[in-house]
Amino acid sequence: MNVSSKLFSVVTVIALTGCTYNTGAPNQPATGALIGGATGAAIGTAIGHDTKSAIIGGAIGAAVGGAIGTDMARQERELNQQLAGSGAVITNTGSQLRVILPEAITFSTGSATVAPSFLPPLREIARSLKAHQNSTIRVVGHTDNVGSASYNDQLSRDRALAVARILIRDGVAANRITYSGRGFQEPITSNASAAGRAQNRRVEVVITPTN
Repeated sequence: MNVSSKLFSVVTVIALTGCTYNTGAPNQPATGALIGGATGAAIGTAIGHDTKSAIIGGAIGAAVGGAIGTDMARQERELNQQLAGSGAVITNTGSQLRVILPEAITFSTGSATVAPSFLPPLREIARSLKAHQNSTIRVVGHTDNVGSASYNDQLSRDRALAVARILIRDGVAANRITYSGRGFQEPITSNASAAGRAQNRRVEVVITPTN
């Protein structure tokens, strides 16, 4: 394998793995650069078997990881501005952006029809997704544990689909979006209280960088 082929291999692998950096520290683009650099260095060494290859791989990995982290931080700031006052919550995990839509602002109890009052915020989310093209979007519905598992699975899936359809209607490419319903399998807090159950009833729009 010649030098250019090796370099291309490093770029390809780093591009494919770049979105997995910094899984525990939000809002830190520098961490993406550090982990991207370490990953690139390891791959460069494996390909070239020398220090020079490690340095080249590390530099490429740091550039890719840092760019992804910076773009995610920018999109997070924009979403916070666009959705201010809507009740939506944006969380940056370092590898993903999660836009959490509580049931109270998105759906009536037991319904999978998006409230008309929440259509403008969804339009803003769609605008952000169109402005930041290099990502995939997973829409996931969640419920509390009131009612049967089958009922909650279906409701959560229907709600996720309803949100996905609106994002597509507002111009987000359908091939970027998947949806699923998790019912009450993934609570974020205890279902023992009314307040906890309210937090668990939500739809999440999970944005994952692709390069």
